[in-house]
Amino acid sequence: MRIFVLVLCLGASSLFAHNLEHTVSHEEAIVVSYRFASEGDFSFQSYEIYAPHAKLPFQVGRTNANAELLFIPNVQGKWKIKAFSEDGHGKIIELDVADVLQKKSQENSFFLSLLKPLFGVLTIVALFGLIYFNKRKKIEKS
Repeated sequence: MRIFVLVLCLGASSLFAHNLEHTVSHEEAIVVSYRFASEGDFSFQSYEIYAPHAKLPFQVGRTNANAELLFIPNVQGKWKIKAFSEDGHGKIIELDVADVLQKKSQENSFFLSLLKPLFGVLTIVALFGLIYFNKRKKIEKS
């Protein structure tokens, strides 16, 4: 029984590999909105954002349903934003970022990340404890 509990506890440590952590942030972001001069929707179109002096994009994606893209720069300088649609329309803008925006985030605590695996292990130990004591009572009655 001790070996089983030891193996169970060691196996529970591998559960952290499957735990997806998240952070909810309430902060200011740079929001760039797109619209055509005439009727036309720029929602869900591709964009790339480049940090100053960077060759690889800082962020890539698609505009949201409101034809907006949002990002939080991590350095000051001239940022380049390329937005383009599938039919070839698009725009490249350069944006001067004077201040790096400060993050105000609410992260998962270490205790909360341990809570699920601990609860799982305790549930399994309790289940096997009930089975063990149930069999023990049956043996004593015989």
